[in-house]
Amino acid sequence: MRRRAYRWITRQLTRLMFGEYKALADIGMMGMPNASRVWFLVAGFFARLAFLRIVRCEWNHFDRIPKGGVIIASNHVSSADPAMMASAIYPRSPRYMAKVELFQKEPILGYLFALSGAFPVRRGAGDRLAIREAERLLADGAVVGMFPEGHRSDTGALMQAHSGTALLALRTQVPVVAVGITGSERMRAGWRALIARTQVRMTASHPFVIRPKGKRVTRDDIDAAHITIMRAIAEQLPPAYRGVYAHLVDDDQTDESDRAGSDRPGAAA
Repeated sequence: MRRRAYRWITRQLTRLMFGEYKALADIGMMGMPNASRVWFLVAGFFARLAFLRIVRCEWNHFDRIPKGGVIIASNHVSSADPAMMASAIYPRSPRYMAKVELFQKEPILGYLFALSGAFPVRRGAGDRLAIREAERLLADGAVVGMFPEGHRSDTGALMQAHSGTALLALRTQVPVVAVGITGSERMRAGWRALIARTQVRMTASHPFVIRPKGKRVTRDDIDAAHITIMRAIAEQLPPAYRGVYAHLVDDDQTDESDRAGSDRPGAAA
């Protein structure tokens, strides 16, 4: 009874202060707030300061990210990756597709994830609601952050990824920017990583757009788009991080295209 009353009060306060996030209410997680711009600007400012001064983040070529709706696809080696990515593009606020389990750790973690603009996805279930929410956000001009692998890599090297990012890129045809992250796996050491002033490097590719060959998106289109995106991520990483996608990268060709000012793996945005 007490827990039910607590949830009711939380839901009413959320509606009053922030509004309720429909994407979460639709899956039975009522009482979660919409993203708060004020919260992001305040929390993001201090996060960016910490990552620059304490962690020593190096953000390369993030000026390549275009305005309007864009997908940022990245490898994933640390729980700190989303916050570091948000700091890299601050004051723009990326909207992350995050596993639904993260929101179920209410009332604190789930609440803060929702306030920060994350939205849920049921991994391994072909979550259509999550895809539709991402499409809506992109149509509104948002930055949507995606980790195609689905979860953190224990070794730091790229693992076999899922096709959700490729499907979203094909359906929306917005620019995709691939980002390679190195060094953040050392953040798993917690406070020891702060004392050691861990250095993290994040490198962004040129934006590219992926389009289906015909009027409808086919399985072949998705497979080709998946390879295009994972190749672009691998190209932003040193060999030790490329994992199962190492065979897709031609270092000589990548070096030449960078010197020419274009490493676009697909049609230009």
